[in-house]
Amino acid sequence: MNETQKAKKKFRTSKEWRTFKQAMKDKCGKIDGITQKKLYKTWNLHHRNLDESQYTNLREDWFFPCNNMTHKFLHWLWNYYKDDPEVINRIKNEMQKMKEINIDKN
Repeated sequence: MNETQKAKKKFRTSKEWRTFKQAMKDKCGKIDGITQKKLYKTWNLHHRNLDESQYTNLREDWFFPCNNMTHKFLHWLWNYYKDDPEVINRIKNEMQKMKEINIDKN
């Protein structure tokens, strides 16, 4: 574990972080903003600002409460979206085709 990872881990055990995280959970109604499903016990408070020097800056608009899989998906998708925002449209098109085959059954 490098020094940055150690500092992040230490911060996540602080009362300041735990209080902020709980307040964000309460503010969203304990709902994952992407899936609209209840936050599970293992939910994450996603950092929208990826600048590590800003990790402890608790601006509410820089955070997003979500379930673990949603959090992983957001970070995975970011790797493509940052260079090619059209990836979202291709995903939507694929989801629509899957819906037509599996649900709509044209």
